[in-house]
Order: sequence, then structure tokens, then C-alpha cells
Amino acid sequence: MEQLLDTELVKLAQKGEGRAFDILVARYQTKVTHLVYRYVKDTDTALDLVQDIFLKIFKNLVRFKGESKFSSWLFRVAVNDCIDHLRKVKVRKEQSLDYYQSGGFDVVDEHRDQKTAEVLELKQDRQRVRRALESLPEKQKAVVVMKVYEEMTFDDISEIVQEPVSTVKSRLYKALNTLGSSLRRQDFMERGGK
Repeated sequence: MEQLLDTELVKLAQKGEGRAFDILVARYQTKVTHLVYRYVKDTDTALDLVQDIFLKIFKNLVRFKGESKFSSWLFRVAVNDCIDHLRKVKVRKEQSLDYYQSGGFDVVDEHRDQKTAEVLELKQDRQRVRRALESLPEKQKAVVVMKVYEEMTFDDISEIVQEPVSTVKSRLYKALNTLGSSLRRQDFMERGGK
């Protein structure tokens, strides 16, 4: 059964064959987990979201008509769930910071890395890129994550976001320009505007 195509496994799973769905999960779990982790940056949260995503896929599998590839549908659900999760976290974080700051507390990051200067510089560079990536509009961020981090093709991304390839390329181009500007601006500010 492991040699069957996704379309064949989906048809079997839609008829109630549990083993077929298990094979689909095994086939895509690692890729979905990597994609989700790129969004949430926390292993436990990523694993929880991946579990929720596959549960959602299982519950809605009967609605899958095969108009797109199964993998595209799966990744579309994953990206949308990540975006929803990040919106909820942002609202909670803003409410939480407001609560602590209104009580007279100063919110400080207690996690200080005592490693070598080289490791610290690499960590700072990653944080700068992460901050710049977080500032992108959701649709641009999704394209960057899928293309740069997950190394998907433009055709696959196009199918996942249900937009023409030209729109996907345009979003990536705009996102990379924005990221470059943001990183240059951060670098300028960190050097004290000199």
C-alpha cells in the first residue's frame, strides 16, 4: 500500500481505510512539521499544530475532490492554520504585555546567551532576519517561508496559495526587497545611525 499514489490513498481513506490515511500522514508529517516550525519557532507548539492540522485533514478528507494535488491542499491548510495561530498569539502577547506593564512591571527577556562572540553574532543575525520576516504581510511571509526555507517550486506554491505563478513571483520579489530594506535599516540603527 506504501507504493500507491496520493490520489489512490486518498480514495481509500475516503472509503474508511485507516491504513491509507496513516501512510499519507507518514509521507507528509516531516515536511509539514518543518513548515509549521518555520512559522512558530517552537517545537512543542509546532507538534501540537501539526497534530491539529492532520486531524483537520482527516475530518475534511471526504470534501477533498482532487481538484488540486493532495499535498497542495495539505500545505494550504497548514499555512492557513499557522497564520491563524500567529494572529491569536499576537493578540494574546499584546494583552499580556499590556497587563504586566500596567502593573508596573518591566518586561525583560531573561534569556541571556553566554556563548562566544561568533555564536552570539550568528544568533543576532538570525533574530534580525526573523524580525524582518515577521514584519512582512502574511501573504508575502508565506511565500518566503515556502520558497526559501521549504525550497518548494513556484508551481507548488502557486497551487497551495491558489494564485498564478506570476503573483507568487511578484510577492517573493516584493518580500525580498522589503526584507533587504528592513535588514539594512536595522543594521543602520544598531550602528547608532552613523
